[in-house]
Amino acid sequence: MPLDPLAILVASSFTAGCVAIHALRRLADSVTLVLGVVAYGLATALCSLAAGRNGVFVLHDPIHAWGLVTVAHP
Repeated sequence: MPLDPLAILVASSFTAGCVAIHALRRLADSVTLVLGVVAYGLATALCSLAAGRNGVFVLHDPIHAWGLVTVAHP
């Protein structure tokens, strides 16, 4: 079975992230804040990418996008 370089890269980055979280376990509040910001950024980027591929209107400011989504779907 050939080795997939992308799979190795993803696995090694995941392992490096786990090691960093474990090393910073005494700073749980800071780690939680950073992970929350990263998750928000990834979700915004993935949704914008999906909307752009499907031809849906993309809002450039995600803060206003949350307000429009909450108003549009009661």
